[in-house]
Amino acid sequence: MTAIRIFKFDKRKFSANENALLEKLISASKIISQIYLKQKNNKYPGANFYPHDATKEEIAKEAKKNPDILSPYTIVERNKKGKLIAIPYKIRFRKELKRISQILKEAAPLSQDKKFRAYLNSRAKDLLTDNYDKSNILWLETEKSKVGFVIGPFDRYLDKLFFKKRAYMAWVGILDSEETKKAENLKSMILISERKYLPGAKKTRIPTIKVRVEDTVIFSGLIADFIFVGNNLPSSADLYLIKKYGTLFTVFKPTAKLRFEKWMYPIFKKVFTKEIQKNFSKRELYQAHIRSIILHEICHSLMRYEDAAERLEEFFPFFDELYTDILGIKSCGFLMFKDVLSQKEIEALLIMLICRHLYWMHLYSKSPLIVSYATGGAISLNCLFEGEAIEKKKGVFKVNFEKLFIWIERLSHILEYYIAIGTRDEAKEFISKHGSFKLFNKYFKKKLSKISQTM
Repeated sequence: MTAIRIFKFDKRKFSANENALLEKLISASKIISQIYLKQKNNKYPGANFYPHDATKEEIAKEAKKNPDILSPYTIVERNKKGKLIAIPYKIRFRKELKRISQILKEAAPLSQDKKFRAYLNSRAKDLLTDNYDKSNILWLETEKSKVGFVIGPFDRYLDKLFFKKRAYMAWVGILDSEETKKAENLKSMILISERKYLPGAKKTRIPTIKVRVEDTVIFSGLIADFIFVGNNLPSSADLYLIKKYGTLFTVFKPTAKLRFEKWMYPIFKKVFTKEIQKNFSKRELYQAHIRSIILHEICHSLMRYEDAAERLEEFFPFFDELYTDILGIKSCGFLMFKDVLSQKEIEALLIMLICRHLYWMHLYSKSPLIVSYATGGAISLNCLFEGEAIEKKKGVFKVNFEKLFIWIERLSHILEYYIAIGTRDEAKEFISKHGSFKLFNKYFKKKLSKISQTM
């Protein structure tokens, strides 16, 4: 295993300095996969962040005495006496991080972009301190940079015990200015609409939401393992930064296209009636797919609640990912009202939502890391069947778009309760009750069996 994905790009479009810069960033990114593979372990809910013989209760108890145990930037081990101790990332992965830091220092002078150069120099220092605040702030100022680059420990999906520990990842990309403008227009229209929040909820106000659409050069670490199509940073765990400086989300064109061609469109052709298939062209569905990615990332910023991750603990990502999907579709009602999207375009988005959730459930047996996405898909599917928005007809599925949109609205209110004020025990009970894969296994598993299950 390498946890690296390389994408083609045309070096002839760049100057000698720019190509030298890209080579440095690619080299640094490749080293990240070495760290990530030391963190990853699908056999244990805590991956390799905690001793495999340590119970959740033991870890939590020790963390009360030593908060570093549940720091997002430590590996927990036992000392010679069997006591749990915390080893900082900067020490555990010192060899790799020093190499990466040096490469970034060498890369910085090659950039003609003052803001990007400052970010590289700052990130080179922060990698050795386990504190990324300064470079995260500088990174938010690089949204217009020709070259995009992120490296460090961010998302927490590997830690299924506490959803605390951050996994390393890196990417290099090239800004697509035209597609970025389209994404910015969609973002602006979504942000115009006013939303009401549940009383008592600790809603986070985001000062600014920035966007980039990129042609990806390399993925490494967690992002390569998951094949991200979009990413929103700073991490939701860094709300103190987000509240002051905002967020920047990136859409990755090559993986978005890969996901559509390899999974989304084949799923569409397998599960829906011929009538529905005739009504939507491949181009219309691809546009809906891209819009759904942008909407998902926008809504990650729209639905931030300060205490959600702490309240819901390991169940937070189950609701976080599903709710952003549902909220994105719900927001489209306003866009239709403003004549930004037609009814048919919204129907295409609804079709892609169903395909997206079937996609996660289909891949789950081969990719256990996506459990939160797959379970969210099951919750969505079960609710849509219950509301008769989807019905089986001669081995394929008929969609009632009117009922489908009604259930999207209803589900958004249900999910918002858990994200806004729900407790961990309530979340656990809801997932247990509505996250069953029975309907998927009964109606879809065999039908999708010939579609690749490899991410």
